Amino acid sequence: MIRSMTGYASHREQIDDARITLEIKTLNHKNHDVHFHSPRLFAMLEMPVRERLKKQIRRGRVEVSLRVAGSLFSSEMVQPKVDVARQYLQAARTIASELDLPFEPRVEILLTQAGVLELEEPEIDPGQLWDRLKDLVDRAIQDLLAMKENEGARLKSELESILNRMEELNRQIQSLRSAVLQEYRDKMLSRIAEWNQNLELDPARVLQEVAYYTDRSDIQEETARLDSHIQQFREILNANGQDDTPYDAIGRRLDFLCQEMFREVNTIGSKSSSLAITRLTLELKAATEQLREQVQNIE
Repeated sequence: MIRSMTGYASHREQIDDARITLEIKTLNHKNHDVHFHSPRLFAMLEMPVRERLKKQIRRGRVEVSLRVAGSLFSSEMVQPKVDVARQYLQAARTIASELDLPFEPRVEILLTQAGVLELEEPEIDPGQLWDRLKDLVDRAIQDLLAMKENEGARLKSELESILNRMEELNRQIQSLRSAVLQEYRDKMLSRIAEWNQNLELDPARVLQEVAYYTDRSDIQEETARLDSHIQQFREILNANGQDDTPYDAIGRRLDFLCQEMFREVNTIGSKSSSLAITRLTLELKAATEQLREQVQNIE
C-alpha cells in the first residue's frame, strides 16, 4: 500500500446552533508541514489536530481549514453598551439642534457605532471543545487517507508499468552485451594490425591493452545493479503497509533509488559505443525520468 501526497476531504456537521465545516487538503512537499486556519476562538484546537495528523500522515503539506457558522456556546456573546449608545444619541441631538436640522434617530445607525456592541468571548474549556469536535476531525482524516490510498493504488499501477518497461529495456541491453564486446575487440585488433605494419608492437602488451579497454567498456556490472535497484523498488512498493508491516513514508527512499538508477543508466550510455545500446539507453533514461516524476507524488 502506498499513498499519494495529494488528497482532499471535507466534513460538515451541525452541533447545537453551530454548523461546523472542516476541510483538509494535502499537497506535495518534501517535509511534514501543517497549516491550520480557524476563527480565533478555535485556535486552541491547532495542537490536538496537528497531533492527530502527525500520527496518520508522514510527509507533505497539510492545509486544515475550520469554519464555524453560528455559536457552540449557550451564553450571549454580543453585549449592548447602552451608556455608549446614549452618548452617541445625545451628541447627534446636539448637532441637529445647533444646525437646525430635523432629529430622527434610528437604532440601526447607533448599532454601527464603535463601542455600542461589545463581543464578549466566553470561557472555553479546550478539553471540552476538543471532545465535541474530535469525532468530526477523525472522520475527515479517515476520508482523506482513503482518497490518498486510492490515488496511491493508481500510482502504484503506473510505477509497476514503468518498472516492467525498464526491466525489458535492460534485458535487451544485456542481450547485446557479448556481441558488442566482441565487435569492440575485433575493431581494436584490426586497427592495431594496421598500426603494426609501421610499428613494432609487443603482442602480449597489445592483448593486455585490448583486454583492459574492453573491460572498461563492459556494462555487465551497471546492468546488474540496475536490475537490483528495480527489484528493490518493487519490494518497497509491495511490502509497505501490508500484513504486519507498519505504514511508512517511502517517497524519499524511492526517490533515492531513482537517482541510483539514473546513475547506472548514464554510465551504460557513456561506456557503450554501440548505436543499438545507445538507442535503448535513451529509452531507459526517459522511463527512469517518468518513474522519478511519479515518485514525487508519493508520501
